[in-house]
Amino acid sequence: MNARGFTLVEWLIAMLIGAFLVGGGLSIFVASRATTEEAFDQSELQENGRVAIRLLTQDLKWAGFWGDYTGSPMTVGQGVSLSAGAVVPSSSDCLDDLARGSLPASTGSMRPFWAARIDSSKVIKGNAFVCIPAASRIANSDVLSIKRLMGNPLADAAATGNRFYLATTTQAAQLFKGGEAVPTETTMPTRQLWEYQHLIYYLSPNATTGSPELRKRYLTANGGSVLIGGAMAEGIERLSVLFGVDDSLVPDGVIDRYVSTNDVSEQAWSEGRVVAARIFLLVRSLQASRSYVNDNVYQVGDVSVSGNGDGFRRLLLETSVSLRNPAVIAGGGS
Repeated sequence: MNARGFTLVEWLIAMLIGAFLVGGGLSIFVASRATTEEAFDQSELQENGRVAIRLLTQDLKWAGFWGDYTGSPMTVGQGVSLSAGAVVPSSSDCLDDLARGSLPASTGSMRPFWAARIDSSKVIKGNAFVCIPAASRIANSDVLSIKRLMGNPLADAAATGNRFYLATTTQAAQLFKGGEAVPTETTMPTRQLWEYQHLIYYLSPNATTGSPELRKRYLTANGGSVLIGGAMAEGIERLSVLFGVDDSLVPDGVIDRYVSTNDVSEQAWSEGRVVAARIFLLVRSLQASRSYVNDNVYQVGDVSVSGNGDGFRRLLLETSVSLRNPAVIAGGGS
């Protein structure tokens, strides 16, 4: 019986064939891994962006919703009253550039919706929103302040939580603290009860990873403006809004121009001439990829953001929201 083994040439040929097979398998593995990584990043970007867009649009389109109260404006003494407990100390509130807080006041009309830009030095116009520490701000992004009633009308027994509530009729509104006496049907016939909220959306770096995220503050009766624990949506690198402004002599609810946050006048805000918002979100992957280089430039509203050659994938999203127009609702328009 011949027990001859392989010759050196046969071994070399076998090793060469094996090397080709292993190399081919590795190339397929690497390509498959890169494709899987890209697909995962795209799915992550879309999901985080979808959540952020849904949250923002849901609250924006209901900004200035006061139930069945159609009086105008939301000013104390002009159809609106506050209970003894309806107070938020300035030290625990989120004030705007006019030093107005979460609750209606007796001077000036309340702005149900307002926005401010965090500049390149992380400063906000008029020293607004000091409730957001400078270290928790992302430069060149917008902060949105929204005041509205939440959900559906409540039963009297439900108005006991750590919230403020608004009792409304078509002609009057009374704000009171949870646990206080609910306005009676005698004093306010056919009144309805709602939860009153002041919501603030902004972007902030994660304290641990530094990854940008969408954060949200909400109003409580005992603690004032409180930051909700955890991100509303992760990887939101930039938030910018363009506002549709009604410039008609008599407001008619028709958009005459779109302007950036910094270019909306105080008159437009106070007179309810801001009737629409175009929201731009730049979503960034949570992890950088070693096999990807981002040299793109993204136009996020009026702000340009460059990838700067890093390894983060990004997705630019845009949506439009029609806002409630107090002037038209109150019959000021045609």
